[in-house]
Amino acid sequence: MGIGAAFSTALSGLNAYSQKISYISDNLANTSTTGYKKVGASFQSYVTASSANYYSPGGVTVKPSYQNTLAGSVSGTGIGTNFAVYGGDGFIPVTKPSVASDGTADLTNTTQAYTRAGDFSVNADGYLVNSAGYYLEGLQEQTAYQGDIPNSATLSTLEPVRIDPAVYGSVPGAASTTIDYNANFPASLDPGSTVASDVQFYDTLGGVHTLQITYTYDPTTTNLWNISAATVDDDSDITVDIGSLDLEFDSTGAVASSPPTCDFSVTWPVTAGQAAQTVTLDYTGSTQHAGSSLEIRSVDDITGQAPGSYQSCAIDSNGYVVLSYSNGEQLKPYRVPLITFNDADQLNRVDGATFTANDLEAGSPIAQWAGSGNAGSISTSAVEASNVDIADELTALIVAQRAYSASGKVITTTDEMIQETLNLKR
Repeated sequence: MGIGAAFSTALSGLNAYSQKISYISDNLANTSTTGYKKVGASFQSYVTASSANYYSPGGVTVKPSYQNTLAGSVSGTGIGTNFAVYGGDGFIPVTKPSVASDGTADLTNTTQAYTRAGDFSVNADGYLVNSAGYYLEGLQEQTAYQGDIPNSATLSTLEPVRIDPAVYGSVPGAASTTIDYNANFPASLDPGSTVASDVQFYDTLGGVHTLQITYTYDPTTTNLWNISAATVDDDSDITVDIGSLDLEFDSTGAVASSPPTCDFSVTWPVTAGQAAQTVTLDYTGSTQHAGSSLEIRSVDDITGQAPGSYQSCAIDSNGYVVLSYSNGEQLKPYRVPLITFNDADQLNRVDGATFTANDLEAGSPIAQWAGSGNAGSISTSAVEASNVDIADELTALIVAQRAYSASGKVITTTDEMIQETLNLKR
C-alpha cells in the first residue's frame, strides 16, 4: 500500500505541476496582450485516510486561480479611441457579433461580454472595434445631435457604438441669433459723421452672409449714435428692418443704453425658401473714446455656425464618445458605462482577453459611470497592459520545474522499490 500510494501521489504531482507550467506558459505568451489577466495555480491536497497512528497520502490537485481584478500598467497611445480603466474593478462592455452567411458581422445575434482591452478603432462600417474583434457598447442619445443620454447607467439599453455616416457624417449649420459686438466708436468725429461695419452671420440653413451697418454720430446729442442703415450682401431683395436704436455712451465712454442691443429682422426672398430671421447685436463692452475711425475689437457669434463634416472620434474621461467636426462643433452621441461584479475573478474567460457573465459565481453585472463606486476611472488615449510580471512567472517556472523533477524522482525511486520487491522471490 505504501509504495503504491507513493507512486500515485507522485503521479498527481507530475500532473499538477505540468498544469501549473501550462498556466505559466499561457501567461508568458500573453505578456504583450492588451488587457490580458493572468492565471495562477491553486494547489489543494488530497488525503484518503488519516488518524493518530495512520496516514494515507492522496496526492495533490491544482485549480486555476484567476486574477481578473489585478490591474496592469496603463500607457498612453495617443489614439483618441483608445481608453483604459484604472483605480477600480470596472470592465468595458463589448459584444461579439456572429458571422452572417456573406461573411459580414451579424449584429442581430451577439454575445454580451466584458473586457479591459480598450484598444478600439473605427472600422469601415463606423463601429468601434478592438483588436480582438469585440464591438464597444454604450448608451445612445435619444435624439440625434442632442446628446440626451439617460442619466442612469444601465445594461438593458446598451448599443454597439457606431459613427453612422448617414447620421453623424456631418452636422447641419445653425442660424445666428445673438452676436456679441465689441467696438470703440470714435469720439473725435464731427457730429453727423458716419462709420460703417460688416458683420458676418449664418442663416437658418447654415449659409454665411454679411450684414453691412452704417452708424451716424447724432448731430444734436453728444455721445449718441444711431444705426441709420443696414443691408445684407448688398442685395436689395433681402429686407432688413432695424427699427430704431440710439446707442448712447456716458461721460466715461461706457455704454449707457439699456438694453445695449439692437435687433436686425432679416426677411429673405421667397425663392430662398427660408423663414424670416432676427439677429441681435449686443454692444455690451463697446466704448466711445478718442479716435477718427470705428475700431472693431471682437465680433463673437454665439449661436451661428456653418455645416461641418466629421473629422475624428475620441473617448473622454467621463466615458462619452466625442465626435469632432470641421466647423468646431462637438457631439456626444454615446456614453460608455463600466461594469462591475461582486467577484469578477469568477467570470468565464473567452478569447481576446474577454469575459462573459457567470451570475452564480461572479454575481450579476452592475453598470456604473466612470468615477462611481468601485468602477474606476477612465484614462483617455491609453490602454491597459497585461498584468503578467515576467520575473514572477520565471521564478514560478523554476519552482514548478524542480517540483516536477522531484515528483519524477519519487516515481523512479518507487519503480526501483517495486522491482526490488519482485526480485525477493528469486
